[in-house]
Amino acid sequence: MAQSAKAEYLVTCHNCRAEFDAFESGWCSCLHKERTLTCPHCLSCFCQAPSAYKQKFWVGAPPELWNRKMEEHYAVDRFDNPPPESVARPLVLLVDDEKEIRAVAIRVIESLGYGLIVARNGEQGFELAKQYKPDLVLTDAMMPKLDGREMGRLIKGEPTTAQARVVVMTSLYKDSHYKYEALKKFQADEYLTKPLAIERLRDVLQKYLG
Repeated sequence: MAQSAKAEYLVTCHNCRAEFDAFESGWCSCLHKERTLTCPHCLSCFCQAPSAYKQKFWVGAPPELWNRKMEEHYAVDRFDNPPPESVARPLVLLVDDEKEIRAVAIRVIESLGYGLIVARNGEQGFELAKQYKPDLVLTDAMMPKLDGREMGRLIKGEPTTAQARVVVMTSLYKDSHYKYEALKKFQADEYLTKPLAIERLRDVLQKYLG
């Protein structure tokens, strides 16, 4: 990986081994706090790259690329929930405490034409579920105030919201027994691991909502 005199940052893709200029690459659409750049040749991102590759990439990155990363990281999270009587159906309740993940998920959900409301922690998510009665809840597992898995169990146990599908996402609890626990004990309908590719998210939403 080397930076040229023309402010390029030439890197080799970890997947297809083709060289490209990182300044010309876009951010990936994965649901992950640390989103990465996408190779313009094979369209794979760095999310699944070895840790050593990602570390080497950023150690050698010029200040301009670091600034771009910080701008992406601190992008303002703007979303106002519409009144319950005006939401579109099918309705998705997105619950995540990471604004970077919310930003990507919001774009995907809205692009598919679904109604959307957003919560930033488990307690708020449960209250919005009772108020709006969403068709599907897409939630992070680990959140402040109320665990996303426990929130999903409460939603399933509430008569007015019991029909909602609950999809749990996690970047920590990836072992199979955690998935089994989420599906059986917490009554989740789907258990996904992050980084979550945009195509996988679309498939899950369309599976349950059409």
